[in-house]
Amino acid sequence: MKIFLIATGISLFVAWLPDIITSIRNGTSLDLIEVYTTEITYVLDMGIISPLIFVTYYLVRKENFMGYVLLRMIFKICMCIGVMLPVQTVFQLSAGISTPIPALITKVFIFVVMALFAAYFEYRIKRETHYISSESEYYSIGGVSKQSLL
Repeated sequence: MKIFLIATGISLFVAWLPDIITSIRNGTSLDLIEVYTTEITYVLDMGIISPLIFVTYYLVRKENFMGYVLLRMIFKICMCIGVMLPVQTVFQLSAGISTPIPALITKVFIFVVMALFAAYFEYRIKRETHYISSESEYYSIGGVSKQSLL
């Protein structure tokens, strides 16, 4: 699961950074700008989501509860994107927008694979999570009594 987080954080850069570097080197705008939403995708993925994934990795390594909350959120985002991108690509292709094979691999296939791993890890976490149904069960799990906490 930790490897998944590192791979996901890095893959967001792998998906978008080559386009940006090529565009800067050539002094032109992005090649596929009219096909994708806008540069906001680059900003969100590389500036917010990827750093959040690395923060989540750090928190999960430290076994911080917030790390697991963020982890479940990241899994859900990955699964949504893994469903959305192939559908979006089908509509783009049916509208006559041609997308090069390397772009399909870096911008669709990688995210679909990540979504499959996210679904797998989400299932495992959900299956292994023990939900507490009452206050007394909460205090009995760790052998700590409510009175000792007061």
